[in-house]
Amino acid sequence: MRSQTRRRACIVRQNDIYDGEMQREAEALASAGFDVEVLCLRADGAPQRALVNGVQVVRLPVSRGRGGSASKALAYARFFLLAAGHLAVGHLRRPYAVVQVCSMPDFLVFAALVPRLLGSKVVAKMQEPTPELATTIFGPTPLTGVLARIEQLAIGFAHHTVTVSDQLKQRFVERGAVAERITVVLNCADPQAMRPDRASHPSARTEPGFVVLCHGTIEDRYGQDTIIDAARLLRDEMPDLQVVITGRGSGVEKMTRAITDQGLQDVVRFEGWVSLDRLREILGSADVGVVAQKSSPYSHLVHTNKMVDYWIFGLPVIASRLRAVSELYDASFIEYFEPGDEAGLAAAIRKLRADPERRAELTENGKLAQLRNGWTAQRVSYLEVFEDLLGNVITADLLDRREPVSVTEPAHE
Repeated sequence: MRSQTRRRACIVRQNDIYDGEMQREAEALASAGFDVEVLCLRADGAPQRALVNGVQVVRLPVSRGRGGSASKALAYARFFLLAAGHLAVGHLRRPYAVVQVCSMPDFLVFAALVPRLLGSKVVAKMQEPTPELATTIFGPTPLTGVLARIEQLAIGFAHHTVTVSDQLKQRFVERGAVAERITVVLNCADPQAMRPDRASHPSARTEPGFVVLCHGTIEDRYGQDTIIDAARLLRDEMPDLQVVITGRGSGVEKMTRAITDQGLQDVVRFEGWVSLDRLREILGSADVGVVAQKSSPYSHLVHTNKMVDYWIFGLPVIASRLRAVSELYDASFIEYFEPGDEAGLAAAIRKLRADPERRAELTENGKLAQLRNGWTAQRVSYLEVFEDLLGNVITADLLDRREPVSVTEPAHE
């Protein structure tokens, strides 16, 4: 039976997967002395309630919005109302010390209104620049200004905000937020959770040829079409090239049609949404990981988790040169190409295929980046937010802080 003296925390996110990000944050709070509850969407075959590593995961009876804008808007509204009701009732039964609400949507933070009015602290996890994302998808419209206003209201409502890059923090401040109330916790993955067998069971290659991997959300802005076009340019000169793409999103149909139309089925393999075990197998069998985000108002403000996954599995990274990433990591960490430039991406793949020493350099410096900027360091930054709000959260074993890796600190120095 859980102690009634332990502080209670809740994390709210409109996602149907209890993913690594939610899990590592929830378990960090649990290790800091909280009874932790996570509210998320219903997923096919998943139980309504489950205890996962000491965290109570509650799936509200709302499915992920599929189809058009109306369906997604309805899913947003239903989840908001159910989350608000759950938080209100739950707080009255046993108060939450803190509620963390993750975007998107930004207005979801207001679901914590009743706990906030009754003394709970509220943390807004602003993972996306929503106005810039809307501009990237729909172009400049009045919606951008509306979303910017909602963003600032959400940040103002919360006692503190956590975001994912210095550039995104600066954009929030430019629109009116108070810098001192925003903490940057870089996107990362927990190596222990992502690759629990790495010490005793090194990955064995199972894929033939030179394997280039891209995993994650399939949308135009993430540049899977650039990868396919680069594969077309390389297919004749690199007969051993294999491109593996996994994920889900609204761009799947268009992407698979492009693979077929260009006759690249023997070069590019799309596996769809895969289990974590299968993703580990693919990561362990790849030679290079690619992050091909296109240039947009959105992409220059964020990092992607996939870059860190590649480093955890010892893969060199090829990435489009975008501000948030390139200002933190120079070319000793990442092989850059210009966003949307399939010829530049093809040249980067060609270079790494021909130069094992360059691959080794990127791999070693990726390990350094992961060591210095990975979850071990970001966990401290994350928990310090709750220490500042509530006190007595961080214990001595969590105070070994490492400064973020500098672009002037490559491993070969």
